[in-house]
Amino acid sequence: MGRSRSYTRLLLGLLLLRSTWCLAVADDGGGAEEGGGAFPMVVSTWPFREAVRAAWEVASATGAGGSAVDAVVAGCSACEVLRCDGTVGPGGSPDENGETTLDALIMDGTTMGIGAVAAMRYVKDGIKAAKLVMDHTEHTLLVGEKATSFAISMGLAGPADLSSPESIEKWTIWRQNHCQPNFWKNVVPAGSCGPYHPIDVPSGESKASAKHVLEWTQGDICQGLFEPNNLLEPVNPHLKSINRHNHDTISMAVIDKVYSSSKIN
Repeated sequence: MGRSRSYTRLLLGLLLLRSTWCLAVADDGGGAEEGGGAFPMVVSTWPFREAVRAAWEVASATGAGGSAVDAVVAGCSACEVLRCDGTVGPGGSPDENGETTLDALIMDGTTMGIGAVAAMRYVKDGIKAAKLVMDHTEHTLLVGEKATSFAISMGLAGPADLSSPESIEKWTIWRQNHCQPNFWKNVVPAGSCGPYHPIDVPSGESKASAKHVLEWTQGDICQGLFEPNNLLEPVNPHLKSINRHNHDTISMAVIDKVYSSSKIN
C-alpha cells in the first residue's frame, strides 16, 4: 500500500507539471480563475479535451459541485465512450486472442481508498466498476470473470460485446504479421503465433546467441522475431520513445482545495 501511495503522489506531481496541457477551461476562453481561485483543477495526460471538459463540468458545477472522485469518473467515462486514441474503453485495443477487456483504477485522495478492475470482460464501464470496488468492497482489485460478475451484480449493464470492427481489424492485421510485435520475451513459439514455451538464455547472452537458439529450434518460423519493435529481443527501455500511442490510455487528476483523486487505466 505504501508503494501504491508513493506512485500516486508521483503521478499527481507529474500531472501538475503538465497542467498547461489540459487545464480545463470554458468554451468562451474563461478558466478556473473565474470560479474563484485556482481550484477545482482538472489535469489529464494527452489532449483528451472532451474528457477533461466532462470532468470539469462536474467539479465546477454551480453550488457545491461534484466530488473530485465523481469528476474523475465523469471524465474517464467520457473517454471510454469516445474510445480516446482507440485504446480507452470498449472497442479499443484487443488482446492476443482478439478480445477487448478493460482495466481501470481510481483513488480517493481523502481516504486513500482504491478500487480497480483488470481484464474485465463484457462490461463497458471500466471506471465505474473500479469506483464500485472502492465503495462497496474491502478489495483493491477484482480481475477477469470475478470483476465482470461483480460489476453486473452492482447494476452496470452487461454482458456486452466489447469488440468493434476496428479492434477486430487491428487483431487480424497483427495475426497476419505473425503476431508481431508482442510482449513475450525469452520464449519460442510452437507456431507463428504460439503457444509459447520458455527458452533458457543465460544472463548476459547476446542477441546473436539468442537468435541462434531460436533458429536452431524453430527454423524459418522465427523469421522476423528480431525486428526492432519485437519485444523478444533485448531492449533498452531508456531508448524507447514514449508517446500517447504506446504509453497509458488516460490518467486524470481532479484537485480542489481539500482533496484529489486519480484514475489510471
